[in-house]
Amino acid sequence: MSTGQAPAWSRVRFSLRWKITLPFMLLALVLGIGATILLNRLMQESEETRFLRQLADSGQQASDAVVRVEVDLLEVERLIANTEGVADSAGEANAESLRQRVLPLVINSGVDIVVVLDPSATSLLSVRRAPDAPPGEYSSERGEAYFSEWPFVTGILQGEVDEGIGDKHAGLESIQIGDRPVHVFFVGGPLRSPSGQVLGAVLVGRYLDGLVSILGSQAAGNVSIYQLETGELLRSSLESVSAEAARLPSDLMARVISEGETVSPVRPLDAAGVAYEEVLLPFVARGGEPLGVMGVSLLWAPLGVSVRDNLLMIVSLSALSLALIVLIGLFISSRITGPLVEIADASAAVATGRLDTRVPEKGDDELALLGRTFNFMVEGLREGTVYRDLLGRTMTPEVRDQLRKSLVDGRGVLEGQESIATILCADLGGLALIAEDLEPREVLATLHEYYDELIPIIGHHGGVVSKFDGESLTAFFGILPRRVPPQVSALQAVHAAMAMLEAVEELGTARASRGEAALDMGIGVSTGPVVAGGVGSKERMHYAVLGDTVSTAMRIQQAARELTSGGLLISEDTEHYLGGARRQFEFGRTGVAQLRGKRRQVTVLEVRRRLSRLVERRA
Repeated sequence: MSTGQAPAWSRVRFSLRWKITLPFMLLALVLGIGATILLNRLMQESEETRFLRQLADSGQQASDAVVRVEVDLLEVERLIANTEGVADSAGEANAESLRQRVLPLVINSGVDIVVVLDPSATSLLSVRRAPDAPPGEYSSERGEAYFSEWPFVTGILQGEVDEGIGDKHAGLESIQIGDRPVHVFFVGGPLRSPSGQVLGAVLVGRYLDGLVSILGSQAAGNVSIYQLETGELLRSSLESVSAEAARLPSDLMARVISEGETVSPVRPLDAAGVAYEEVLLPFVARGGEPLGVMGVSLLWAPLGVSVRDNLLMIVSLSALSLALIVLIGLFISSRITGPLVEIADASAAVATGRLDTRVPEKGDDELALLGRTFNFMVEGLREGTVYRDLLGRTMTPEVRDQLRKSLVDGRGVLEGQESIATILCADLGGLALIAEDLEPREVLATLHEYYDELIPIIGHHGGVVSKFDGESLTAFFGILPRRVPPQVSALQAVHAAMAMLEAVEELGTARASRGEAALDMGIGVSTGPVVAGGVGSKERMHYAVLGDTVSTAMRIQQAARELTSGGLLISEDTEHYLGGARRQFEFGRTGVAQLRGKRRQVTVLEVRRRLSRLVERRA
């Protein structure tokens, strides 16, 4: 089979997706038709009622918004009237002093117009901005006398007080700005001296253009304001409506402002050929008489009802759909869950170690593919178990993790890493002699007994076993699982070697008590530059540490065996890297040895015992 080509058994002839989707497409079609019938009937009966309720809610929201705007204007009026120096400046008719005190308040509040009147209703100061002017750009006037014609201004200056609304009054009036009239919604109150004398009035206003926009946004609809006497459209947020088409007839005006009318009138409103429905309410402020008529309009867009059917058909269709859903759902679920349950049970069996488990491979859809893939996976697990166990026991976890990381990274083999590390080579002496009197299986058991004690010591001191060769082993320090300085790796290796010798001596005592022959051990330790990495290919790889330091450690171990029949010899470099830590050991002889296979002589030192422990011994 070529690389990248899917095996024949992995191809799906008829996808499970379509096996599930097609029946439910049929159900969706049936339910869609039934839902259309039901929704059209319900919408036909309740659409107009919901729209009228929404229209009434929008009207109420607009009325509430008028109150909020009125409250905002009253706050500005009170702020100006109570500002220190305003009443005195008004009493002295000092327009410049008024302007200095009032203008910052007007700019901060953002209202459209503020007027301060004297007792004769002539403006001492009128601060306003043009309707099309940017925010904050105001002009000021004085000496305007037309305010005396407004009834609500007369009431303020005469000190009229209502039990419900106090001495504040509101009005809807028109003023001339430039060459055009502008309608303004005013709220005003008296300007009094500390003794209570009326010195004038303060009027705060919003242009009707901005007011209808504010009301419309809060009511989620279009707001129009009509003149009370004539029904003429003064201003509307519905720009496409014409003033003539929107004019209110007198009879409708009478219904709106009638106190006995409990239901707000609703009328159709045409705006450039678009049909709206408009609810009409009194435009009232300060709880007094209506200032005008407010209309709130929403787009009237009824849905066309094209499906007519009776209740019996809807009930029958719903019952049929329910029955189909139940039957097809049970059928499909059994076809899907049955194989999945089998695979789940088989997975549980494999998890317990039963690698002879198989599942049926019937069918040609994804479930059958899942079964075949599962069986293929179990076969691979069964074949790889022996290899995995062997590698898992002869390779340390640190090396396995490094190898796995390298493979995941896509390097295939480990990249070589240069470092200064410490190499420990150890050899069990006397094995050849006792092997003459033992069965091979007993020899292997002897090695297991020693290695079971020695290998944990190496790992406990930070070392990693690189390889085994019968009664010999090689370990390195300072490379995995992380690099450490040579001063640390040398100290770790020498302590590990001494701990190994102590363990061999204890094992010898235990074996002698059982009448069995004991082994001794010769160890050589060398520190220097090495290269560590994976050697081999993706199919077969071995982690190796290479360099002259490795061969030097092996030759020192052989020298330890030849010179002392055991014990520990370390290289001059290892002793150098121990530095001040050499005080932890008792050294013996020092000499220059001509190591086998080496052109130059090497200075070696004998370590007789250690005076302290690097790590506590584990049970």
